[in-house]
Amino acid sequence: MITGFLMSSHLYGQKFDFNQNCRNAYSEITALRLKKGQQLLDAEEQLHPNNDIVTYLENYIDFIELFSSESKGRYNLLSQNGHERIEKLSSSDKNSPYYLFTQAEVYIQWAVIRLKFGDYVSALLDIRKANKLLLDNRTKYPDFKPNIKSLATLQCLFGSIPDNYKWGGSLFGLSGSIEEGSKMLNNLISYSHTNDFIYKNETVIIYSFVQFHLNNKPKEAWKLLISEGFPIENNLMSYYVLGYIGTYGGSSELALKYLLKAPRSSDFVPLSQISYFIALCKLYALDPLSDKYFQTFLAENKSKNYIKAVNQKLAWHSLIFKSEVTYQSFVTKILESGEVAIDADKQAQKEAIQKEVPDIFLLKARLLCDGGYYSKALTFMQQRTFNDYVSLKKGLEYEYRLGRIYDLSGDKTKALVYYQNVIEKGRYSPYYYAANAALNTAYIYEERKNIVMAKQYYTICLSMKDHEYVNSISQKAKSGMNRLGE
Repeated sequence: MITGFLMSSHLYGQKFDFNQNCRNAYSEITALRLKKGQQLLDAEEQLHPNNDIVTYLENYIDFIELFSSESKGRYNLLSQNGHERIEKLSSSDKNSPYYLFTQAEVYIQWAVIRLKFGDYVSALLDIRKANKLLLDNRTKYPDFKPNIKSLATLQCLFGSIPDNYKWGGSLFGLSGSIEEGSKMLNNLISYSHTNDFIYKNETVIIYSFVQFHLNNKPKEAWKLLISEGFPIENNLMSYYVLGYIGTYGGSSELALKYLLKAPRSSDFVPLSQISYFIALCKLYALDPLSDKYFQTFLAENKSKNYIKAVNQKLAWHSLIFKSEVTYQSFVTKILESGEVAIDADKQAQKEAIQKEVPDIFLLKARLLCDGGYYSKALTFMQQRTFNDYVSLKKGLEYEYRLGRIYDLSGDKTKALVYYQNVIEKGRYSPYYYAANAALNTAYIYEERKNIVMAKQYYTICLSMKDHEYVNSISQKAKSGMNRLGE
């Protein structure tokens, strides 16, 4: 059995020594203990000032800080660091498999950050450079496993670039297959079970997000994390990933148990999203104390993102547990605070502008369903029918919610009936229910291996453009067509 490329990495050249000190630094950094990681890197630099693994790992620190803080100011301040590190790494030991790999990794990390801040052209250029470096490195060192992690990531990352920038991929000769990238990641995780592979946890995290976002398999993503030993003790990133997948993937009751145990000491990066996930999980369970965690998030949050979304959730909480007067006060806060850069904030802003008070019955059903409480949600919904609603929007929402509950609880046949009703009645409405119903119908047919019907409903979904969440829903439909070879 191969004991691992890392333990003997010093043989490739003194300038790239992924020794035990650097391994420990990497572990601390990816656990979100950046100060401890930086201390280890400083110590390594004193001992071995020419070890450029330090330069590579310092870029991880910038990447994680920007990804977690979402601070535009810090992004503008730190963005030059990537160029400086690439320049330093490019003058290092050319006879090491880390020479091209570390440069590619820096490009990939900055591409992810640029995508997060909407700098799509620069991200595309970074992806192109990383792709070329990794392909060259694979030719030179075909057995160097980190190449696979990063090449697979690029295959999937390209699929996240918005449609109006896809021309850049063709122009630069970039292409990606989510299916192939998924296979590569899965095989690499299997390899890590019997070999020393420091990137195991990182590969698991990447694959879980691919499964969740691009392959529409939230339950498989959750099972993957649990089977690979997440959450990892004293690793805040592992709690964040498990919390994210569980909260948004219908496993909120289990996710909450882990999130409440997440490390929160000053040793770790302040991660306000943990409080946000806890608050959502509690709201999904219709817990009247969920508002305290939303307020905690607002106190901890240093970004301008999610502020409108949180005030929307506080408004919902007030409508359910307090009064419409309190609800309206939070609606005012939605309009006066935060930004509208992400879909969650855009939707909150739109709801506030419309000044339409949600139906409490449908709101409770939605929250129960989103949290994975399907039997409770179904029992709740059966108290009413479509004909109880005069408003088309609320009638569509009622049937869409029923479709989702049946779908997520495993009764796909009944789900298709309600989805079809929503598509027929709401296809030309400005609401997202019909588009999401078409998307979920396509998912069901894809799961059943009925490729013709799956393509048909992905196409129907993509034909609906004037609704909430159009970017995220269309991207999911595009990913589906990609999986089917279109």
